[in-house]
Amino acid sequence: MDALRLAKKLAVLGRIYALGLLNEDEYTKVKNRIMREHGIVTFEAV
Repeated sequence: MDALRLAKKLAVLGRIYALGLLNEDEYTKVKNRIMREHGIVTFEAV
């Protein structure tokens, strides 16, 4: 369930960025904060 919430948040963030409502720095900061909240360090498989 947590993975679904993370995916939804990142999808919404990506859409907002694609619409040009965030610049790249803002996008990166928000993405990193969301990932920290969910305990994700990277998307790469280990």
